[in-house]
Amino acid sequence: MPAAHRIIDADGHIIDDLDRMKTYLEAPWDKRRGSITMHETWDSTLSGKYGFYHRKGYPASDLDEWLAEMDKHGIETTVEYPSHVSVTHMPEPDFAVAICRAYNNYFAEEFGRKTKRLRGVAMIPPQDPKEAARELRRAVTELGMVGGHIKSAGLRAPLGDRSYDPIWAAAQELGVPIVIHGTRNGSWEFGCGQFTTFSEIHTVAFPVGVMIQLTSILYQGVPERFPKLKLGFTEVGATWVPYWLDRMDEHWEKRGEVETPDLKHKPSDCVANHPIYFTVEAGEKLLPATVDYLGEDRLCYASDFPHWDNEFPHNIAALRARTDLGEVAKRKLFYDNAKALYGL
Repeated sequence: MPAAHRIIDADGHIIDDLDRMKTYLEAPWDKRRGSITMHETWDSTLSGKYGFYHRKGYPASDLDEWLAEMDKHGIETTVEYPSHVSVTHMPEPDFAVAICRAYNNYFAEEFGRKTKRLRGVAMIPPQDPKEAARELRRAVTELGMVGGHIKSAGLRAPLGDRSYDPIWAAAQELGVPIVIHGTRNGSWEFGCGQFTTFSEIHTVAFPVGVMIQLTSILYQGVPERFPKLKLGFTEVGATWVPYWLDRMDEHWEKRGEVETPDLKHKPSDCVANHPIYFTVEAGEKLLPATVDYLGEDRLCYASDFPHWDNEFPHNIAALRARTDLGEVAKRKLFYDNAKALYGL
């Protein structure tokens, strides 16, 4: 029987109650009518077949639901992200700031201050990096959140742009990570608008958006300018990383001196020498090779519960049962690496 492991879930999701969250909007935004999300028409759950809609009620829609799932499956701590609300692709910077403050207050009051087992990652507005840095400081020091997150698509400029430096500086000073979370929202900017099915968009948008941001962050030298900055990349698996870093290395070796002077070392060495983490999926066939490439200290378990495509709790058993991963690698994947990433 596979060994049990202590588990930290590096990427779970609350089902954010948007009506409830609206009550946390501050003046003058509390008088605003309409939605606080940008709507789309895709049926991601296939009429309720997948994800949280196929069960009575919303699992993980409140604290008791989440704690019950964690107790049932042996999870000590879950690091939580929102499900519905997102600001990265919003055109109104001031409203994006207000929504971030409302979400962070909502999470703290409804979840975070009631238990230490659910830890929030602050929503921050990349449209206004100085405000994002300010909100990150508030969320960490006043609300007890363990980092900040930015969605991978819909940005006005890729994350290597120096305008984002206030965010990196604040995160490094606070000792918390900035996590780049995969998304489909905003992915029309890099071609996904031409697709006609949800599967096409979802397949491409999540990894490509994250690849774009990792490429920009590394080539523009963000980790070298902020050497203690912790970065996470979630919800796209990890076995693409060796291929992508090899491709980046080739371009850096041939053109880096001219085009990417802020990156003093090749991209793969930059990742190896800085605290950069990735979440994995249990069925990734090339996971052992990825562990060999990145080392045992950079990969984290994530449930993605209760989203439509999550494989929780079966992914716990599947990872434990793998014979191509050593016990030390499994221990670090399930617990140690997420603990280091989020400073738990």
